[in-house]
Amino acid sequence: MTAKAQTNEAIRIEGPDAEGVAVLWLDVPGKKVNTLSVDLMPAFEGAFETLAGLSGLKAVVIASGKETGFIAGADIDDLNDVDSADAGAAISRKGQEAMDRLAGLAVPTVAAIHGDCLGGGLELALACDARICTEHGKTKLALPEVMLGLLPGAGGTTRLPALIGLPNALDMMLTGKNIRPRKAQKMGLVDDVVPPTQLIDAARAAALRLAAGKGAVKRKEPSMQQKVQHDLEEALLEKNPLGRQFVLREARKKVMAQSHGLYPAPLRILDVLADGRPQAESRAFGELLMTPESVGLRHLFRCITALKKDDGPGTEGVEGYEVERVGMIGAGLMGSGIATVLADKEVSVRLKDLNDDAIRKSLDYADRVYKKAVRRKKYKSSGRVQRIERISGGTTWAGFGRAQVVIEAVLEDLSLKQRMVSEVEAVAKGDTIFASNTSSLPISEIAAKAKHPERVIGMHFFSPVEKMPLVEVIVTDKTDPKVTKTTVDVARLMGKHVIVVGDGAGFYTTRVLAPYMNEAIRMLSEGYRVDDIDEAAIRVGFPVGPITLLDEVGIDVGSKITEVMKKYFGDRMVVPTDASDAFVKEGRFGRKSGKGFYKYEDGKSVTVKGKKVVDEDIYRHLPSGTATRSPDYTAMAERLMLALVGEAVRCLEEDILRDPMSGDLGAVMGIGFPPFRGGPFRYVDSLGAKHVVRRLESLAATHGDRFTPCDLLQRMGSRDRKFYD
Repeated sequence: MTAKAQTNEAIRIEGPDAEGVAVLWLDVPGKKVNTLSVDLMPAFEGAFETLAGLSGLKAVVIASGKETGFIAGADIDDLNDVDSADAGAAISRKGQEAMDRLAGLAVPTVAAIHGDCLGGGLELALACDARICTEHGKTKLALPEVMLGLLPGAGGTTRLPALIGLPNALDMMLTGKNIRPRKAQKMGLVDDVVPPTQLIDAARAAALRLAAGKGAVKRKEPSMQQKVQHDLEEALLEKNPLGRQFVLREARKKVMAQSHGLYPAPLRILDVLADGRPQAESRAFGELLMTPESVGLRHLFRCITALKKDDGPGTEGVEGYEVERVGMIGAGLMGSGIATVLADKEVSVRLKDLNDDAIRKSLDYADRVYKKAVRRKKYKSSGRVQRIERISGGTTWAGFGRAQVVIEAVLEDLSLKQRMVSEVEAVAKGDTIFASNTSSLPISEIAAKAKHPERVIGMHFFSPVEKMPLVEVIVTDKTDPKVTKTTVDVARLMGKHVIVVGDGAGFYTTRVLAPYMNEAIRMLSEGYRVDDIDEAAIRVGFPVGPITLLDEVGIDVGSKITEVMKKYFGDRMVVPTDASDAFVKEGRFGRKSGKGFYKYEDGKSVTVKGKKVVDEDIYRHLPSGTATRSPDYTAMAERLMLALVGEAVRCLEEDILRDPMSGDLGAVMGIGFPPFRGGPFRYVDSLGAKHVVRRLESLAATHGDRFTPCDLLQRMGSRDRKFYD
């Protein structure tokens, strides 16, 4: 059999050519990206049979027919349909068998990788004899299963350590981090990195070298020192049981310190690596699939996928404006972060602030971020220069007339923000969008004096902008859908997840965070210690506690937001102490001022034995005077969690949220709700609405009416309904 052989719609075999190389093209129909589904397994079996029957075959190249990537991993829908650990283990075994069949082909195989090579896609590449990838910025390799509460289930736990060594494999599997092309080459994950236009030719050449009994690519002979170091590492770690045990033991300590044992997947990965057998991998995969943590994380992934298609109300069929230039009002920490990310995405940014010193500091901030990226080899020094050149600034409105979007990040003051709208309307072109990065003020009030309120929108970023993954877009009943679509497009261009919410004080994220933070301050007033309150939150999965968060955000900022929330929501948002006022008066703003609830030196937390040190001087401002109350972490965590959850359901009831998915994604990505719980609405479903109502009513009886469940939650509890079927 020669020339072309069609195996099925998803897999096409081309060749072998005159030199004996065939190309297996993977192109799953009807999908933007290739995924490995259960339904695809028979097609792979058919492909292997076809390859075995090809005359003159010397080698095989496996490539993607998609321009968007190689293989993005397994089809998550397959996993969501699994109803038992045994069924999950069976899926893993089928994957292992397919990869073993690929690895056992009689001729060499080379994976030609461009774009995403993730999860099962990387496991497929690992089963090949060599891997060639493109140097393109979109090319990345990873085993991100841990982020879904799982582990690699198609042989990845055995093949990856064998290829790149145990320490590197642990780092990849325990973090799910993306590995870029040059780093992948350096660590031995890929054999060569080439321009996209040369990928297939380079993969063919590598395949022919392997068929001739040579290495996939011609390599420079390692130095004697490199050989000695490699042999020593292999002797101490890879081939030494005691060395492996030490590495795994140290990794377990690190996992426990970072996750507090709340995530089972990293620990099972370590167990499977210690065991080393395929049976351990498949069994662990099936058991992890059934854990509530994996269910919650996979729900979050489903939210991310669904909300990528949501551009906001009325935007169906609407095209946004093309955005090449953005005006940025305010060159502080938030404005600097926004400008830095926009310029990174090839958008020109014009900064405006009250003085040139602020502009200079903002440019320095951007330069530090870009220099760090150069050190991490994300791009070359020339890339840093290109990005910096996209940012300019001054103290006037010069340059703002050309901006398609103007983003405002000034102080949380309504009259000031209204004045910014008026001044921008006076200097900008007619269709310029004004996006306010307010934390709590209603967008309709900011737009109250605007000539064109339909072009005023909220664009709520989170600090630090270059790291935080969410943007909350706030629309009013007057917002033009074209404005909404453009704003969402800009946020996604910046690499952010987006939720589009309705207008109101605090919108969604600030509004649900406020009662959570207020409850923490109430506990302080009741005599609980600062660090015990934070510990209660961390024990249920928050990355940091509410008091630490307040120090990071700024006590002065929190005080302003509290005043706004009090104005609109009354007693439900009242804090029963004026301690924050006293803190602000003495310049105790948190980390940025060098003193807050915790101690700081040179901008860093003071720690003793790994724990942050509380500034005991704060207790003199509290009603209790001293912190003497013994902690009940379970009860404290329930108060914090349900204060937030109850407000989230109110936001859905009042149409601030358009759907529960936005609420779940916004809470996790914006304010640190425990990811493995899937978000506040998934959390209610997991406990049962009836149970949540009972607990809220009990808290209301003990602690006050602020815990009274809203009508929507009470109705759901009485009917035993769920937010998600």
